[in-house]
Amino acid sequence: MTRQGIVRQLGPYLAAFGLLLLLRQSQLSEQLNLLAYDLAVQLRPLPSGASTPVRIIGIDEDDLKRYGPMVSDGLLADAIERLDRIGVRAIGLDLFCGQPVGAGGARLRQQAASNPRLVSAYFDLDGKRAIPGTPPHRQGYADLYTDPQDGLVRRDLLHVVGTDQASKASLPMRLLQIAKGQRQLPHWLQQQPQPLADLGEGAGGYLPESPVTDDHYLQRMLAFHQPGSFPQWSLGRLLRNQLSPQQTQQLRGSIVLIGVVAPSSKDSFPVPFSRGRAGDQRFQISGVEIHAHRLAALLALERGQPLGIQAASAPLNRWLLLLALAVGIVAGERVPGLRRSLWVVASGLLLAVAVTAALLALGVWLDAALPLAAFSLMAAAGWLRRGANQQIKGMLLEIQNRHVRSQFDRFVSKAVAGELLDKSQTSQAASELRTVTVLMSDLRGFSLLGQDNPPDLIVRLLNNYLEEMFHVIEEYGGTIDEVLGDAILVLFGAPLVRADHAEAAVACALAMQIAMEKVNQTNAQQGLPALEMGIGLCTGDVIAGTIGSRQRAKYGVVGSAVNLAARIESLSVGGEVLAAQSTVRATDVPLRIDADHTVAVKGSQELLRVLAIGAIQGTHNLALPLTSSQPQALAQPLAIDYAILRGKQRQGSPQPAFVTHLSEREAWVLLAGDRPELFDDLVLIIPTSSGSGSAEVYAKVREQCNGHWRVVFSLMSTGIKQLIGVREAA
Repeated sequence: MTRQGIVRQLGPYLAAFGLLLLLRQSQLSEQLNLLAYDLAVQLRPLPSGASTPVRIIGIDEDDLKRYGPMVSDGLLADAIERLDRIGVRAIGLDLFCGQPVGAGGARLRQQAASNPRLVSAYFDLDGKRAIPGTPPHRQGYADLYTDPQDGLVRRDLLHVVGTDQASKASLPMRLLQIAKGQRQLPHWLQQQPQPLADLGEGAGGYLPESPVTDDHYLQRMLAFHQPGSFPQWSLGRLLRNQLSPQQTQQLRGSIVLIGVVAPSSKDSFPVPFSRGRAGDQRFQISGVEIHAHRLAALLALERGQPLGIQAASAPLNRWLLLLALAVGIVAGERVPGLRRSLWVVASGLLLAVAVTAALLALGVWLDAALPLAAFSLMAAAGWLRRGANQQIKGMLLEIQNRHVRSQFDRFVSKAVAGELLDKSQTSQAASELRTVTVLMSDLRGFSLLGQDNPPDLIVRLLNNYLEEMFHVIEEYGGTIDEVLGDAILVLFGAPLVRADHAEAAVACALAMQIAMEKVNQTNAQQGLPALEMGIGLCTGDVIAGTIGSRQRAKYGVVGSAVNLAARIESLSVGGEVLAAQSTVRATDVPLRIDADHTVAVKGSQELLRVLAIGAIQGTHNLALPLTSSQPQALAQPLAIDYAILRGKQRQGSPQPAFVTHLSEREAWVLLAGDRPELFDDLVLIIPTSSGSGSAEVYAKVREQCNGHWRVVFSLMSTGIKQLIGVREAA
């Protein structure tokens, strides 16, 4: 077998192993295992702390206000004496009392030295010592160890072996000794420590390198009772003799923990019950209550009734991982048929998840995330190896098809691309008669810009303009049939049939005019000139289909509606939407008509009624701003020259004229030479103030009255506006 063949055979498995190692290194598998553990702790039925002999005397917010942030030694000594008189079995002081606080320090130290029921806590991590004079067998460390991954308390560190056992037992363990009358560690713990040492390196869902255990640690997963279920009374009520006889009876013969429960003390810790709790105040349990959970779990274990969830051993986890790897390879390699293999793997994953959930319900926690990932990755590697050639070929073909489609979409509309590609198997796509609305747009005066500016500027102008127009057209479902420089031909109703083609075309035209403001903002930022666009609409029957030969073809439409849309567009000025009467009739929603014209157009024997649309109601609800451009009389007529344009060609030499009324968009002009027809294009030649030159403005004839002609400017630059004294619009 060649090296290439070996790589093809082993490559998928090497990649799967690499992903598995990456998953392990990222500790994501451990996080998933911890999530499963926390959910199991929340969902499992838990016993009530009231059923245990564990009680809590808590220093709450009222106590802190009454006695100060640090309860004095004398008050603590009073509380211990009262508990002694009640007849408790053991007292655990979960407070730092190594330094005197207030009066009564001697009494507290005397009690610590002589009271056989009192256990004084110390905090090994903070270096805080127990009450001076406390015998070693009545000292217990009260440190709580949180998981480094997320800071939650899940583990119960009972004892540190290999050191002085008398000084390294936990506070709950010392209380258990006192309650049972044992000076040393319980006999069952000394003789059979293995049931408790179930949280060794790599046990449960922890990774072997996770810093949660040590060779000297004797610990297990903390077995919780119902949070908040341990009977609890405040220190102030105890000191003020406010406990009822029934409450006093509950304390008699119990094991009491004294500690701070006030939230403001910051002596609270997140636990598995904190998972999934929303809000700023994360659910936490006070340290003294966590010690109560630990003590209650030890009491149950001492009775031979272990509670909580036990961590599976590291060897079991390793065997489980090896089994998952082997079963994954078999499922991917040996199960005939890819579909059947997929079904087997999916079923195996569901079964494994169900078994994991069942084990957690039974109280067994193991590493399930890594074996599940190993099973899936090995099966996937087997699929890749079995069908490498076919899959690679299929993927390459699919990528090629997508590339062709994406490139095709750049040059024609997506709808047209789909029409052509879907019918590419036939020699000629069928043509059909369609009722459509044709939209034709064109920039005003763009030819003049092309003569006076470099090619790269023209290309940037076109790109800014076309990018925004294409976005609007696509949004309104138009089909771009053709782009000729600055002119765009758009179809509504072909190739995709739609009943609202006229309404969509009108809305699209208005949206395109509104979008020109964004185009000109972009142009201004790039130092480019402003643009204005005219739009024509016409609705009618056309023949739609693929036009061309075997060598070259395109999707297009043929019909008078296309020609009329182009003619109507040529009648418009910048910012205007002109539509044939057929389009207005085909639109079912109310329109705002700003002007109504009747004009003779080339190719039609009848006069064509053209309407200027300013707004559309209904779901689109678009409107162009109403402009007040009534020309104002000039104090003195402005002498200019003019020339009539036919097909963008000037007819004859410039002839004299006078501007008598003027506004930002319109003017009344007295023409001394040839008389134009309505909707003819004029070029107005305006002399500069210095008399050394002239500037040109394009305009369109819209009205004739008493020898005067009203013209609407197609495009006027800012410089020309300033030249002739027209203020910018506000």
